[in-house]
Amino acid sequence: MSIYQKFVSDLPECIRKNAKVVKNSEELNSFIASGFCDLLEEKQKKNEILTAICPVGPLDYRYFAKEVKRRGLHCRNLRTINMDEYLDDNDNVISETHPLSFRRFMNEGFFHNLDEKDRPLPENIIFPDPHEPEKVTQLIDSIGGADICWAGFGITGHVAFNDPPSMTGEAEDLDSFRNCKTRKVTICPMATAQMAMGGTNGNLDILPTRAVTVGMYEMLKSKKFHLTFMRNWHSGLWRKAMFGPVTSEFPGSLLQEHPDLSITMTELAAALPMVNTAQATGEDK
Repeated sequence: MSIYQKFVSDLPECIRKNAKVVKNSEELNSFIASGFCDLLEEKQKKNEILTAICPVGPLDYRYFAKEVKRRGLHCRNLRTINMDEYLDDNDNVISETHPLSFRRFMNEGFFHNLDEKDRPLPENIIFPDPHEPEKVTQLIDSIGGADICWAGFGITGHVAFNDPPSMTGEAEDLDSFRNCKTRKVTICPMATAQMAMGGTNGNLDILPTRAVTVGMYEMLKSKKFHLTFMRNWHSGLWRKAMFGPVTSEFPGSLLQEHPDLSITMTELAAALPMVNTAQATGEDK
């Protein structure tokens, strides 16, 4: 049987027990926001910091802010480490005024939706620094790994901007890839094309070609790892990652090895991948 004909129920037991299918993106974001607040509340009771590695794209953090308020919690004990940020032609982080700024995304989508007194402390809102990328590695090592890493996959199977090394010129052997750390990278053309289709409606010119990204090393050290899938083209990706071989040629496949992996996907992403030779316009029928 092809891996693309398998179902969630076919996942190995160690993964299947923590896999959940929800109706749509609204239910997905509500479910993950609730789980986030469970962790946050647990840490607040212990007067401890919750450290989370955060992506841009697969999650709507407005749900996080809403759930924090609903429960009467705060985020002063939250430390966020964003996975990545785009760089300009001089390898500096792009301005927050840039439409694709991940710092802007987090401020507008999460932090500014909290009352000012309930926001994370400025020093606990961390983005990888292209000029001192080792600082993220040092922090992760010092705490023994983030408490949780949320993630999705890009079309290459990339997690953050860790594209297949054969596409980027990095070391291709599996051990080297497992241990790649926070660094500056050139984004591979396939990933750029995906972002142009999904995020800029074909505007290739606006997309930076460089980024700074947290590496597989830091993400895989996370105590918990939560994958989310909600798009129709995710249907094939999670199957390739979870049923295919563990290989640097599909970075998401390394998550098969994580000891505490959970997955939430929508019914759309859980459905069998279908072929549309005509390439549908996306208009409602």
